[in-house]
Amino acid sequence: MVGFLLALPPMVVLFFLILLPAFEAVKFSLGLVPEDNVAYASGLNVIRSNGPTLEVFEKLFASPFFQQNVRLTFFVSIVSVLILLVVAYVLALYARFGKGRLPSIIRTLYLVPMFIPTIIASYALIVFFGDNGLLEALLSRFGVPYQTIIRQDWGIIMGQVWASIPFAVLMLSSGLDAISDDHIEAAKDCGASFATILWRILIPLNIVPALIVATFTFIGVFGSFTVPYMLGPTVPQMLGVSMQVNFTAFRQPQTAVAIAVFSFAVCAVAGYIYVVATTRQNRSQQ
Repeated sequence: MVGFLLALPPMVVLFFLILLPAFEAVKFSLGLVPEDNVAYASGLNVIRSNGPTLEVFEKLFASPFFQQNVRLTFFVSIVSVLILLVVAYVLALYARFGKGRLPSIIRTLYLVPMFIPTIIASYALIVFFGDNGLLEALLSRFGVPYQTIIRQDWGIIMGQVWASIPFAVLMLSSGLDAISDDHIEAAKDCGASFATILWRILIPLNIVPALIVATFTFIGVFGSFTVPYMLGPTVPQMLGVSMQVNFTAFRQPQTAVAIAVFSFAVCAVAGYIYVVATTRQNRSQQ
């Protein structure tokens, strides 16, 4: 009973701040428009129905702009996860097995993005990598042509990887630190190279932290707003930016909510895959 009472306050907060608004959003996207909500009722081209209807989603998926936005969002999310895993693994491995003072310095440097607000980091990337930025000015002195990646999909990827490095390296480093040196020394005694140790020991024993990094990074990038808004193209847009534009600039709240419901469904699938994968991994290790 005491445990239930202690858990009740966060459960109430979860219900009123997350579950109830999410339920209302799903209802609105299915054509069940609340007449007492001025923001929803005054929207343009609102589809109203006495019962649930998929007309809003049919109209949304038929839009070529939405299709382009979805392709861009998936591309940026997946590529960001892949690049982040490679970069974070390299940093985590060096910090784990490197000798001397440099690995300890690296451990400090990869935490720097954690203490820099995303909007400031995005602006810094624009100043350095953008048109007429510092990098272009430097290369022009040597006659080297430069094509900026800012306002393109790769600009978003660069910003997302930068912002996600601290979390990814910390998770992977914690997993690597938990691997006993005895396993590694035994493999070395058998003549195994570092590549063999990496593929046969380190990666398999560190799969759960890697799945955590991949899942949470994918979800975070998929629904992000600041980095795509500042570093991404105007058209197409990632779904997080498209929601804001539809809700405010176009006065299409129902479309914005439908995009939010679709994004939540995709992220829920990613979370489900993570739960299933980690559960099977834990069972296989028992």
